[in-house]
Amino acid sequence: MNQRKKYAQRIARERIKILFSLAQERALEGDEELARRYVEHMVNLSKKYNVRIPRDMKRMYCKKCHTFLLPGKTAQVRLKKGKVVIKCLRCGAYKRYVYRK
Repeated sequence: MNQRKKYAQRIARERIKILFSLAQERALEGDEELARRYVEHMVNLSKKYNVRIPRDMKRMYCKKCHTFLLPGKTAQVRLKKGKVVIKCLRCGAYKRYVYRK
């Protein structure tokens, strides 16, 4: 991998972190549409520069409609049979992952 590509990926990672924090701020303020656009931009950056979005960030947005998931506001969270089940209240998509005790 050449230097230019590594540099571009490093900048993309930083930008993804910034966009995630902006999306979180906007979602907490109640501007869900702007938060959704930030998440959408973050996902597009990760695809363009082939950069993985960290797992903790990935679990905070809906994969289908890119809504920032806030429990009780834009998401419903349940614990079922050793799994965490998150339902997006905007599009109805489910996310499931193992609950570690």
